[in-house]
Amino acid sequence: EDRLLKWYADHPQAITPGFRMNEVIGFIKGGLNDFSISRKTLTWGIPLPWDKSHVAYVWFDALANYITALGYGTDEKAFAERWPVDYHFIGKDIIRFHCVYWPAMLMSAGIEPPKGWAVGGWLLVGGEKMSKSKLTGIAPKDITDHFGVDAFRYYFLRAIPFGTDGSFSWEDMSARYTSELANDFGNLASRSAAMVEKYCGGVLPAKSNDAGLGSALKEAAAKADAAICELDFQGGILAIMDFCKKVNGYVTEKEPWILAKDPANQQILEDVLYNTAESLRALAVLLNAVMPETCEILWSSLGAQASLGELGAQKISDVATWGQLPPGVVVTKTPVLFPRLETNA
Repeated sequence: EDRLLKWYADHPQAITPGFRMNEVIGFIKGGLNDFSISRKTLTWGIPLPWDKSHVAYVWFDALANYITALGYGTDEKAFAERWPVDYHFIGKDIIRFHCVYWPAMLMSAGIEPPKGWAVGGWLLVGGEKMSKSKLTGIAPKDITDHFGVDAFRYYFLRAIPFGTDGSFSWEDMSARYTSELANDFGNLASRSAAMVEKYCGGVLPAKSNDAGLGSALKEAAAKADAAICELDFQGGILAIMDFCKKVNGYVTEKEPWILAKDPANQQILEDVLYNTAESLRALAVLLNAVMPETCEILWSSLGAQASLGELGAQKISDVATWGQLPPGVVVTKTPVLFPRLETNA
């Protein structure tokens, strides 16, 4: 008890959300008793080295898996490189095993506990935890078949603050898919590629720099990076999508389709098209961790794959450096990133 309480006192940010830390401390202060880590009545399991009639009980074996999978006991060099991990991502119903029993087990073996635990809430339907017996369960495949895997990732990181219980509804996901992904993000990408093709022969024009977009990108990238590093995935995505809305507003204000009607506006038109494409370059990097398949398609469409290298190799610290897309790259149209949903589904 004393060692655990001291460790948590020395690492006050180890459990997020913070109120889960209070639960753990309260449980420890309530008094810890010895418990059994083996069973004699089971015919399967890992025999204890000092008593072959006992096998390790399943929860103990499962926790030890975290370190044996990383090389503990077999590859100490690999284990040293990978442990302690930054976070265990767990559900709130297994917090006692992971935040009390597990660090105690590690301390007893002379191993440093993880740096932290990120404790998630439950997914609710109709205000209740999903349940097969109550027929409130929804198979993830049913959702991904309809919306796609990237939209699935986006919705559950965007709509529900991490660490709290959150309600899922098909209607809410449909609305966010249409508004935020299809209209705000996907339509921006489609319009940009189509206009570069129509007005510039598919070749990105000379570099331009819009001070408003550049400032908005720096702010969005800083906010998103800080939020996500604090496991505030919703806040990070909101910052990125706010920038996406600003880019849409920029295109609406500049009206490149009107500019294109007068040859005297060609330079202004090209500036608008470059700034829009460069903004999409940044959005592809910022959203890659959330929607990797979609962002890979966008990255390639912008000519960034050929000119800037792999999307996954881009550094988040450099994302807000304006003007990375070189002029002259070929911009290509792709299939719609977020197709219209079937209304009868």
